[in-house]
Amino acid sequence: MCFLPNTPTLIGDLGVKNDKTLSALRSLGDEIRDTTDAVIIMSPHFQTSGSFGIVSSPRLKQIYDFYGFPSDFYEIKYEPPGDPDLAKEIMKLGSENSIRIGQVTNWGLDHGAWSPLFHIFRDSDVPVVPLSICPEIGPQAHVLLGKLMRSQSIKKNICVLSTGSLIHRLDLFQRGNQETPPAAVEYLNLCISAFNEGNWEKIWNAPPDIVRAASPEGHNLPLRFIQGAVGEKFKSRVLSNEIEFNAASLTTVIFKNL
Repeated sequence: MCFLPNTPTLIGDLGVKNDKTLSALRSLGDEIRDTTDAVIIMSPHFQTSGSFGIVSSPRLKQIYDFYGFPSDFYEIKYEPPGDPDLAKEIMKLGSENSIRIGQVTNWGLDHGAWSPLFHIFRDSDVPVVPLSICPEIGPQAHVLLGKLMRSQSIKKNICVLSTGSLIHRLDLFQRGNQETPPAAVEYLNLCISAFNEGNWEKIWNAPPDIVRAASPEGHNLPLRFIQGAVGEKFKSRVLSNEIEFNAASLTTVIFKNL
């Protein structure tokens, strides 16, 4: 189970180098590739209302959900197979546990998912099942969904992932900010400390002012999902932690349930 960065700079050159992050993602792939039969991934770029969404297509459409970037960003191909049987099993499991998961046919694999997967499973041969966030049903539903995915990962060799930026201030990027707000950095450091301590509550009880300053991507719902998948007792390894453009963090963490 891992929490991963998902910025477009992972797959193209915008004048910044995130060498530690790229190295971490590739090392992670070397560590888990041979023991992974399928991937379940939650991206904050895939958002639904009313219920969770899941993509069950046998072949996943690659989505370039970023705009105004150099042309070579749109030439990168990452088209892994889907896993319709696993998706159906997840929907059935959700129904049995009063968690609504609906099939989404007009989506595929957005860059919030494929930009890190591009480095982890470089041959794009591992089947992937994308899951959405659903802000209106709240954080606890995401924790419960994560718990169900843990049950799947125990039965099979399934890697459960989510992505996002703990600091996600695109307004600062657009303004060309010269410094990351100290309160946002404080929040990022608090999260890293919580990962190292195995303490989810430290994150959820963070002072509201530093949470606002960081504006974590997807309202931290991808991290709530991973909390459910990992459980309350865990240990973790922070493989990399970088900030780009003084506006977005790239944090790679691998978790293990205790």
